[in-house]
Amino acid sequence: MGIQFRQVSYHYPSGSINFYPAISDISLSIAAKGEFIAIVGHTGSGKSTLAQHMNALIFPTSGEVEIFGSVVSKRRDKKVKYNDLRQKVGLVFQFPEYQLFEETVEKDIMFGPINFKVPVEEAREIAKKAIVMVGLDESYLRRNPFNLSGGEKRRVAIAGILALDPEILVLDEPTSGLDPQGKKQMMELFKDIQDKTGKTIILITHDMDLVYEHTSRVIVLNDGLLVYDGSPDALFKRDDLAKYHLNYPETIRVLSAIKERFGVDIDVYQKDAISAANVIRLVMGQ
Repeated sequence: MGIQFRQVSYHYPSGSINFYPAISDISLSIAAKGEFIAIVGHTGSGKSTLAQHMNALIFPTSGEVEIFGSVVSKRRDKKVKYNDLRQKVGLVFQFPEYQLFEETVEKDIMFGPINFKVPVEEAREIAKKAIVMVGLDESYLRRNPFNLSGGEKRRVAIAGILALDPEILVLDEPTSGLDPQGKKQMMELFKDIQDKTGKTIILITHDMDLVYEHTSRVIVLNDGLLVYDGSPDALFKRDDLAKYHLNYPETIRVLSAIKERFGVDIDVYQKDAISAANVIRLVMGQ
């Protein structure tokens, strides 16, 4: 088992003596290999707080998180090597600028391995492999990361985490601000990484279209509570998503509108635009 949450709660300070719960009584398991998971929920539902517990960036107020055999709880255990946990579970922040600070892309990607005592020449070779893995060529290694486009910065930030060779990769809103083509390329990148490495990949996202088309498991948070943990297919066949402040994927919404408007019997549960278009053509007799 990779990560196990056991009745985990976390309270943020609110004022001088008050605290408010970000997540409450969360219990779930995440496999070390092969899962493609989405964490969804409205803004403030606790998604990022949950993710930060996965590599011990923050510690539970109550309960415990077991990360690859090491138990993380409110009480700091001197025997636990927290930096090692952060190497096993790589977290890519929503804004890549939070992770980019060196004068070249190469130095940025090398920073993590060198910090874990990898020799410089070996770290340089790791950087070459990591930049190619995220779909950029080695010429980017000599560039200033702050002169790159938003999508390129995001790829470099991911490369910096991949350079640590984490078992689990957690990505916070990785497609935010990207156009449809950019989203498509980013999701293809994650699928390619998983196919090549077998890593478990976790996406924190508001994009239900990506959740439906690409992931195999969805964790839904609502006001800090775990309200759903299962397949996207089952989730989007429910009729109560509004109470969790979730939308249906666009394919389902469009096909449902056509079904209602024209009174036709069609399968509205199509995961991508091409499949939805084929259904519409069939209905229109083309």
